[in-house]
Amino acid sequence: MALTVELRNTLHTLIGDLMNKPTSMQRLANELRPVTRDSTEVAFGIFVGYVTGGFAEIFFKSQNRSMTESEVIEVKAIILQRALEMKKAIAHARAQEM
Repeated sequence: MALTVELRNTLHTLIGDLMNKPTSMQRLANELRPVTRDSTEVAFGIFVGYVTGGFAEIFFKSQNRSMTESEVIEVKAIILQRALEMKKAIAHARAQEM
């Protein structure tokens, strides 16, 4: 079972909305700085966590079920496809802080 067009668009919108607000993720990553090496990579992990958790909640509320394995694979593929965009948004937010 694949994601519906509506759910796919919702995932892309969620990613886009979060890319417009990467400073909160960068700030949280900076707070973890004493125990991490690279705050940009930590911010990226936080970003992916927000996307996967947020989308899983949206999916469950709209479909009244958990995602199938093929749907999870499709979500992962979309996140990987947009990973560079996400990292650029985080790097831009980091540059703005400096």
